[in-house]
Amino acid sequence: MASSNRFAVFIIAAAASVGSHASQFQELFQLAQANDPSYIAAQHTLNSKLEIIPQANSAFMPKISGSVNESQSLNAGANIHTYGVKVALPLRLDAFYSLKVAEKMAAGARINFEKTHQDLIFSVINRYVAVIKQQHQMSSSLAEVTAVEQRLKQTQQQVDLGISSIIELQDVKANFQQLQVNLLQVQQDLSLARANLENLTNQTLPPKLPALASSFNAASLVAIDSLENWFELAQNNNLDIAHNKLAVQQAYHNYQGKDVGLYPKASISMSQNYSSSTGTSQFLAVGVTGTFFDGGLNQSQTNEAKEAWYASQQQGQALLKTTQQEIRRWHQALDTSRQQIQALAQLNKAVQASLDGKNTEYTLGLRDISDILDAEKLVFSAQRSWDNARLDLVLNQLRLKRASGLLNGSDLTQLDQWFN
Repeated sequence: MASSNRFAVFIIAAAASVGSHASQFQELFQLAQANDPSYIAAQHTLNSKLEIIPQANSAFMPKISGSVNESQSLNAGANIHTYGVKVALPLRLDAFYSLKVAEKMAAGARINFEKTHQDLIFSVINRYVAVIKQQHQMSSSLAEVTAVEQRLKQTQQQVDLGISSIIELQDVKANFQQLQVNLLQVQQDLSLARANLENLTNQTLPPKLPALASSFNAASLVAIDSLENWFELAQNNNLDIAHNKLAVQQAYHNYQGKDVGLYPKASISMSQNYSSSTGTSQFLAVGVTGTFFDGGLNQSQTNEAKEAWYASQQQGQALLKTTQQEIRRWHQALDTSRQQIQALAQLNKAVQASLDGKNTEYTLGLRDISDILDAEKLVFSAQRSWDNARLDLVLNQLRLKRASGLLNGSDLTQLDQWFN
């Protein structure tokens, strides 16, 4: 019942997000839903798995059968035609447990699809963030190339005036050429990141995607709860754990079904037949059939099902430990990202102040051009690291929610407030 309620809430939330005005991330997600073959396959797989319920229910339904026969005499005898209708109701205890197994399998299929849904949400976000990171890298690389190009012009002028040496000019040229080589790699990485998102959505992206707002900071995130509370949330909502709980119940009902496999099976039937030679006849039959000895087959199958039930219980314990480890990992990563952003903000100030001081010393002839180039590299590197750390902060929170089974369409709406 809990899994059914969870799935109902999931469907309502998904419908609400589609019905409202689509945001940037919602539009990308809807495109991915419509174009990702794996997601579409998961939908069809769910639909096929749900058919197991009416199949299992059919074991409790009456079976209606009929027959018509026409006999043509090859001699002087009369032709005979007969027809009959039979209604039979099987009474099988193992069918009851088969229905229980089918119900758990269907519920598990719903959870599997919900997990596919969450995975697609994260995939869209993850690929989007990868594009943003490469956009930052491109902007930084272009700015660095422009800065060194300006240095190159200044150094060339100084060489022409006899103020700087050829060696300094060669240093600047080497740095400029290296940055141009690096820029080619950055362009390729950006192109691949964009193609990765476009392949998922089958939609051409605009030339530049909105990046994380400058106003975004760690305080924008929902307050980090304690690790123990995240453990509890994951235990109640993690989809792998929820699926395993159903698998344990399914294995138990399967064991019950095997255990009653040798019980007698009963049926009640009523039939009416008509023959042109004998007339109409009606029958009411109650039958009981059973197997007295099957060579130990049922006992072996029962033992097999029992061991599978025990195994699924232990798999649940292993899965719980794995999930807790994943929660611990992303909880720590989220806290580390917060600290990194603060440290990198201070580093940005420090390297910029260092560059300003070295520029002054260079003007006074106390520094050479290689010191300036190195200082500029540190400035650009620190800025890129700060940009990436802010994006990692967002991803780490989403990874934590995903591991806890809490990632949903509202996170797409939240991201639109952060990326503009």
